[in-house]
Amino acid sequence: MKKFTLTVLFFVVLLPIYANSIDSLSKSDQIRIYSGFRFGFGGAKQRNTVINSQDGKFLLNPNIGAVLWVRFRQHIGIMAEINYSMKGIRFKDEYKDTINIFQRKIHYFEFPVLLHASIGTQKFTEFFEIGIAPSYISGFYDEVSSYVDKEPVKTEYQEYYYNKPLPLPTQRFDLSVVIGAGMSVKLGPGLLHTGFRTNIGLMDIYKSDRIGYINQNQRQFNFQVQFGYLWYLKSFN
Repeated sequence: MKKFTLTVLFFVVLLPIYANSIDSLSKSDQIRIYSGFRFGFGGAKQRNTVINSQDGKFLLNPNIGAVLWVRFRQHIGIMAEINYSMKGIRFKDEYKDTINIFQRKIHYFEFPVLLHASIGTQKFTEFFEIGIAPSYISGFYDEVSSYVDKEPVKTEYQEYYYNKPLPLPTQRFDLSVVIGAGMSVKLGPGLLHTGFRTNIGLMDIYKSDRIGYINQNQRQFNFQVQFGYLWYLKSFN
């Protein structure tokens, strides 16, 4: 039900913007093309039902990518990207004088396609973007550290869950809805971008409930802070 609601909300917002972009294209005198790069960092939120139903703390997740932006008129455009992203979470389990810290890291190649709407002038604009991001999982890692009286030790958790190869996800492809906002400033031959994004995962990459000490459900709420630069390439009617 939650997945269905998110999908409906996505298309309710998306379709009017898409229709407006097509109308803008038909009225436009000029289409401008930009290309560049983006990078940033973020975090993910996931609830763990194995460790006392606690929420995971986010790890600092890097992301970097290449961007192609086709702008129709001044305010509407479509942005396509190829990104690398690492999404990770961290759980802490304490029992008496023992502390276990679990970390899960998933490496993605993402392919977002976004509708990009902006308001402002040639020199400064504020923008809103929404789209979808198919992705491929290229790596999957679990780590654990255990401490007794603040001294590192080996525990049964490490022996049982982590001294063996970690099974890969049964589903290597993922899909998320992307929503973002930010601002652009004209700088030199192009535009300096900064903003934030939220990725709302729509799929579970595992079919069962648990792997190791962290449950397998990997549907995540991920947020990112981003920076980038887009060079102006060409324009045509």
